Amino acid sequence: MRKLGKLLAVAALMLTTLGSGVSALAADHDAIQPVSGDLTIHKHWAEDSSQIGDEGDGTELTGADAITNPPVQHVQFNVYKLTPKTAGTDPVVPPSEKDGAVYTKNSSSTELSVAYNGNTYVYTMTKEAGVAKTDANGVVKLTGLKGFYYVEEDLAASQSPKPTIPDGSGGTKEVQIASPVKPFVISVPMTTTTEDSWNTDVHVYPKNQGQTPTKDMDGASKNSVNVGDSVNYDIRVNIPGDIEDYTVYKINDKLDPALTYTASSAKAYVYKDDGAGGWTKVEIPNVGNVNYTVTNPDPTPTTGNENTLTVDFTAAGRDALQAYMDPANGGYTHVGIEFTVTVNEKVKDKPNYTVKNKGEIEFNNGLSSENDKVPTTETETNVGEVIIDKKDQKGNALAGSEFQIAKDNTAAKAGDFIKVKVDANGDITDLVYPGEADYATALDWIIRPGETDASKLGVISGKYYAATFKNLQTHSGVDDARVALKYYVVETLAPDGYNLLGEPVEIDFANENTTTHVVTKEVVNSRGFKLPATGGMGLILITIAGIALIGLAVMVVLPKRRHS
Repeated sequence: MRKLGKLLAVAALMLTTLGSGVSALAADHDAIQPVSGDLTIHKHWAEDSSQIGDEGDGTELTGADAITNPPVQHVQFNVYKLTPKTAGTDPVVPPSEKDGAVYTKNSSSTELSVAYNGNTYVYTMTKEAGVAKTDANGVVKLTGLKGFYYVEEDLAASQSPKPTIPDGSGGTKEVQIASPVKPFVISVPMTTTTEDSWNTDVHVYPKNQGQTPTKDMDGASKNSVNVGDSVNYDIRVNIPGDIEDYTVYKINDKLDPALTYTASSAKAYVYKDDGAGGWTKVEIPNVGNVNYTVTNPDPTPTTGNENTLTVDFTAAGRDALQAYMDPANGGYTHVGIEFTVTVNEKVKDKPNYTVKNKGEIEFNNGLSSENDKVPTTETETNVGEVIIDKKDQKGNALAGSEFQIAKDNTAAKAGDFIKVKVDANGDITDLVYPGEADYATALDWIIRPGETDASKLGVISGKYYAATFKNLQTHSGVDDARVALKYYVVETLAPDGYNLLGEPVEIDFANENTTTHVVTKEVVNSRGFKLPATGGMGLILITIAGIALIGLAVMVVLPKRRHS
């Protein structure tokens, strides 16, 4: 028993010693990197730079700090472990970009060069097993990692299926990621924010900022005009959160030939939500082209710019955009351009008399050798046509009439018709309404329905003749709030042998085929009434009969007078 007691005492002493050793080990453990850790990548969508947020610290964001931006599904992330290529020369810990290091991956994704402080270090890249696309929660998780890792977003591998976000009604909608998140190097496990322990559950939140450029005209995407009217275009896009790192940033707009650019009209602005559904904007100063250069569109094919307007932000301009995003400088979230065009007569050659146009954002964020391009939304501008289908009372086609057109019934009755200006080629350049400054010098606009003889059309004796009324505005208002316009035509010359119409004829674009923007109006003329001929045989016979009766009366009366 005494022997057994000694053994138990020794065992107790050993356990006590071991226990204190375990405690000591546990105390030291926080300063020693654990065997492995996990990396969770959370992918969320951000509409503009104000939603990007601050740099993460590797901890999971929960509760009040949880990310509320929509999660993005189907985005591929590649994770590579970095190993110094030359032991003893290339440091185990890659220099940080925060210290000015520049990372360059080779084309085969097998090596990463790190330029830092005049030296270049090389790391072998080994792709981790388990890399995948984000799930419906926008998450990719890798486990059992230890070391330093290069993380990149692979947009080329994220196209089938395309990235989606929740649409707010239980489904999803596709989104276009204009540029990938800038690759980054991370340690797993990583040092905690208190810098005295290790985080084995590392969470990162690389957000994609939306590149969803829009193009509108006079506050709308669709409207109708007369030929010769001016249209104000604006293109807006979110300012990239790291715009100062971009090497190229341009706004381009290849204009349709039916749109004539107004010289020197392009200006650049920054914008932010005004809280009432509109925008607060500030023009970007550009004395001496310090912030951007403008290349005017040129429709001639020899110049090579394909009628493209380009606003190219300089390095100073990109730095200025970065500064504008600072709340201290206004907290602007968008950049854009505004310019003016005139709709010309070539619109009549477009399908359905509608000219469509879109711009694009061209940029390079320094991650590739080629520029990326993202198209804007598309605008539509239309004009309309009025066709007079002239017929007789039997329904037969009838030639020889002439019509003029007015903006309303009162103007039609007063003879205040719409006139035109034409160029040297005989094309209409502008519609001129009564009351406008150049109305007196504009040409009368007369149509001859069904006329095909070219010698009877065009400018003749100071008047402009056509077969139909083209290039008219069909609607006022914009987009879904458009209101159809009415016009009134007056027959100013009737076909030979037919009566003029007694009243103006209403033309209502509400009855048009909204796809073609054409109104065809049937107008019927009646024959003139047949009146008795003056000086004809019937009158002569009546006159002779009258004379005979008078003579007979004389012959009867005279004998009686003699007798008396």
